[in-house]
Amino acid sequence: MKLISFSVKNYRSISKAYRLPLDDFTVIIGPNNEGKSNILKALALSLNVLTKSDRIRLRYGKILPRIYRRPDIISYDWEKDYPINLQSSDVDGESQFTLEFELSDEEFKEFKQKTKTKIKLKTNLTAEVFIGKGKIRKEFLMRGKRKQALNKKSDVITDFIKSKLLFQYIPSIRTSELTIDTVENLLAEELSTLEEDQQFKEVVKTIGKLRQPIIQEIEKNLKKSVSDFIPDIKTISIKSHEKISRLISSSCRVYIDDGINTDIEQKGDGVISLVAISLLQYISRRGSLGKGLIILLEEPETHLHPEAIHNLRKVLEEISTKNQVIATTHSPIMIDRRQVKHNIIVQKSKATPAKNLDEIRKLLGITLSDNLSSAYLVLLVEGESDIKILKTWLELMSDKVKDAIANGSLVLDSLDGAPNVSYKARLYKNILCNVMAFLDNDSSGKSSIKNAFKKGILKTSEYSLLSCKGMKDSEIEDLVNPSSYKEELLDEYDVDINNPAFKNSKAKWSDRIEKLFHNTGKLWDDEIKFKLKNLVSQAVVEKGLSSLDIHKTNSIDGLNVALEKILGKQ
Repeated sequence: MKLISFSVKNYRSISKAYRLPLDDFTVIIGPNNEGKSNILKALALSLNVLTKSDRIRLRYGKILPRIYRRPDIISYDWEKDYPINLQSSDVDGESQFTLEFELSDEEFKEFKQKTKTKIKLKTNLTAEVFIGKGKIRKEFLMRGKRKQALNKKSDVITDFIKSKLLFQYIPSIRTSELTIDTVENLLAEELSTLEEDQQFKEVVKTIGKLRQPIIQEIEKNLKKSVSDFIPDIKTISIKSHEKISRLISSSCRVYIDDGINTDIEQKGDGVISLVAISLLQYISRRGSLGKGLIILLEEPETHLHPEAIHNLRKVLEEISTKNQVIATTHSPIMIDRRQVKHNIIVQKSKATPAKNLDEIRKLLGITLSDNLSSAYLVLLVEGESDIKILKTWLELMSDKVKDAIANGSLVLDSLDGAPNVSYKARLYKNILCNVMAFLDNDSSGKSSIKNAFKKGILKTSEYSLLSCKGMKDSEIEDLVNPSSYKEELLDEYDVDINNPAFKNSKAKWSDRIEKLFHNTGKLWDDEIKFKLKNLVSQAVVEKGLSSLDIHKTNSIDGLNVALEKILGKQ
């Protein structure tokens, strides 16, 4: 079961947000005090009603958690949470929340079996939650007369949703106390499977037998003491809980050894912030007790430095491969740059999916130079000659890539050396550009990619090393057919490539051309190497695709497919 859309009306500062699309990873952005946190809290509140109704209570016209300090439970107070400007004219007004769930084929069958009705869902399961002055009501939507029959099974449907979904809400202010509460809640959910374990039941029974005489003695003494004040008291009994959550409660401490083994309370805010998220990653890997897990995060990047935010983004993306992550953020690093509509913009009491990256950039105050104002994707290459070569080949191979370069949505940029890939990739991601790195398959290129990957700056899908069959190291000039520049090399430098020194197919182009110059009795230095690279790139520009060695097209073909795939998500 997957939550695919959410609507909210008349909750706090949000007057209306209609059918916000929710995917595996969804980001909510907006200026301060415009309501992005309220969207997340509205979602948490409505999920509370559907999946954790046993943990909330109505009291004094308010919805509160049954257990004090439950960080995953959002309370509701009509006087604070129903829009103040509407309260005088609509004294019985309700906040309205609509959640649309997508079911698999197996879940559709299970739904019909559990509800034991002739009703067969042909579309998604849609639930509406209404919350007013101390009252909660639920409705499940279906067209025509079938809606009434469906809602007669409301409790059964709610149980079905609870059996399929878990959710965890983690607020932005993650103090050590709140982190401990969150850890306890997550542990309780994970360890709840023990309640059906026979060995666990036997242990609980043994514990019960050992403590029963003590409890009975306390009951006896309590009755005696209280009866002195209230003679009508007949009995006082103490009931113990066998639920795992009760056994865990108030007994969990987290210690971290980073040279000194100390309680988490003594660690910095950044460490505290990541503890609960790391536990969520563990739970996600284990499969969330066979249920879908929805994780709601308020500004998870708070207190973290940029490199840690890149790593955090990597963790959240990993979690989102199996579960759903919905987060508010101020950080451009957290933005989904490829699927732009997965970013929800909250402004002026309304929420809508983003239309383009430029809209998000303006919201975050990111100013770009003219050549990057339309950039959706930046292709990072090692040098200026690489740009000339790749631009020529790619434009001739793909109309989509050609059009993207022409309209500025695809920009090629030089790294001026492979070691700069981490710096440039981070720079472009911070201004909300998608990044693809295409580097030489040599020691410098490989080590630079490994470093960027280790830091969480580049993902596997965001880089490619060019390769040539049978060569350990290779660079872009190795893909160029030598006949394309043979005459120019002979005319300008009196060097003939028909020489055994150059035909060593296992060495990369720079090493082979250097050896050729030495064997021909010519001077060699970095300036000559630079001029030769320009000579080769100019030959490619003039001769087009015929300059590409037909036996070495795999890398370029792969790059072209990758670029088209990314550009297709605009």
